[in-house]
Amino acid sequence: MKKRIIFAIVLLAPMALSAQDSYHFTEGSSFSRQLFEMPAVLLGAYLFVYFLITVVRLILDNRLKFKMVEKGVSDKVVEQILQPGKTDAKSQALKWFLILAGIGLGLGIVSATRPFGIHSIAIIAFCLALSFLGYFTYMNRTEKQEQTNKPIDEDN
Repeated sequence: MKKRIIFAIVLLAPMALSAQDSYHFTEGSSFSRQLFEMPAVLLGAYLFVYFLITVVRLILDNRLKFKMVEKGVSDKVVEQILQPGKTDAKSQALKWFLILAGIGLGLGIVSATRPFGIHSIAIIAFCLALSFLGYFTYMNRTEKQEQTNKPIDEDN
């Protein structure tokens, strides 16, 4: 609950802090430039920090694997301890590529269709939704492919 309140405050702060400096995107409405800049900066910072944390985690996992092998722990135990969840590094990289490509495509379309307004947000949201749909279909296909390629248990 606290996270939601803090997130709402951070998103609404530029609107409350804007004085009289506003940019008219359409004739009938005016939006503060800070209203768009603040969430973009926060999103960029979040993506950068998430990327750094992911790289550090991968490096530390790799070092831990080598230490466990040096200590004589069997490879099977090492794999079980450090086994990635359902999402591996390749699918995570593809997910972030599709998300950023969807945002880039949306921003490209928005810059071509001026004046800026509520339709700009709709275009970006639609492109982002399409990128999530692409990732969803990719994950479904790989899951089905993994299920069909599983070896049959010979013990039965």
